[in-house]
Amino acid sequence: RTFRDLSKPIGALEPSRAARFRERFESFDDCGTGAKPFHYGSHYSSAGIVLYYLMRLEPFTTEAIRLQGGRFDVADRLFDSVGDTFASCLENMSDVKELVPEFFHCPDFLRNGNRLNLGVMQSGVALGDAKLPRWARDADEFV
Repeated sequence: RTFRDLSKPIGALEPSRAARFRERFESFDDCGTGAKPFHYGSHYSSAGIVLYYLMRLEPFTTEAIRLQGGRFDVADRLFDSVGDTFASCLENMSDVKELVPEFFHCPDFLRNGNRLNLGVMQSGVALGDAKLPRWARDADEFV
């Protein structure tokens, strides 16, 4: 199964959102700064995004902790659900995270195999393995 259309960037998957990004680009006013027009106000791939997805695997665990000053970020901002993350990338104009290669070959990044204490979300749910779409029985089937 394919979770997303890989022929388009993440910002162009949902037509109305793509139109809003196009409008942003076409109506850009640099206010005399010389800045160039842009579609996305944040990067679609960065070290932070890689760490967001791969925090359950070393050496990314250590780097994610280092990035946050010696601890994991608050649980509500950590990668918890494939579906919720994908939905955010379809709806939120500031969220254009692309998939990392591990989505296609490494199911371990979805498992909390090292039993890391990733914290508890405001809902009271402790983070563990990433939540998968209903059609996937487990991380192996998802990948």
